[in-house]
Amino acid sequence: MPWQVLIVDDDPWVAGIYARTVEAVGRLEVAGIVGSGEAALDIVRNRPIDLMMLDLQLDGMDGLPLLRRLRSAGILVDVIALTASCSATSVRAVIQHGALDYIVKPFAVERLRQSLGLFLNRAAALRDGELEQEAIDRVCAAGRVQRRWLPKGLTCQGVNAVRAVLADSTQVTSSEVSARTGLARVTARRYLEYLVATEQASIHTEPDGPGRPYNLYRAETTEVRVTPAHGEAWSRARCATDPGGQDHGRPEHFISIQRTPQEHNP
Repeated sequence: MPWQVLIVDDDPWVAGIYARTVEAVGRLEVAGIVGSGEAALDIVRNRPIDLMMLDLQLDGMDGLPLLRRLRSAGILVDVIALTASCSATSVRAVIQHGALDYIVKPFAVERLRQSLGLFLNRAAALRDGELEQEAIDRVCAAGRVQRRWLPKGLTCQGVNAVRAVLADSTQVTSSEVSARTGLARVTARRYLEYLVATEQASIHTEPDGPGRPYNLYRAETTEVRVTPAHGEAWSRARCATDPGGQDHGRPEHFISIQRTPQEHNP
């Protein structure tokens, strides 16, 4: 059974990116998406949740008070804290309340995948009754290995090959990607679906006469204007592929959401 993940973020657009990243990793399942601490507390009290992705800046009950209430109630769900705050006080408080990881916005989606991988490592190690030192290191993050977390069966080389095809083309089908990379068509489609799930590619459907429509893929850089309901204006939330990213020059996918002064409509 997949590990159950609850996403707690009051921005539906950002929560959707988190959800697609979770589903792309494998062995994880999004159990729900909620926008408030109160709703999150109600869910974890009434159903098994293995991991919570928690935005610390929420309307109503903020993330840190929610974390305190979880621990005081004896709810030991693993938590990945996601926040724009990088103050030592905030980091210390969150870690002291047992958070698995602390990620500062803006961040590369690859960094979130690493955090999800850390959770999977810990969860796998803690299934055994007695632990060797290597397994304990995994639980304590002392043996954390920095690597790309991809769905089972996919490789970094394959991702890069498919990215190269998308970069050289306006739009392509999975058959064309298969022919140009040497991958089997079903495997090429899996890579394309992974890139779509992590917002590095987009997909649209074209009619093909009386038969079934076919899917076209292209490399994607999107900009979205997000204006939260509580009245604060935000700058464009940019979701882009940065060729100067980490991992030996491979592109990295970034989430960047920044506050700007309040805008007034004429």
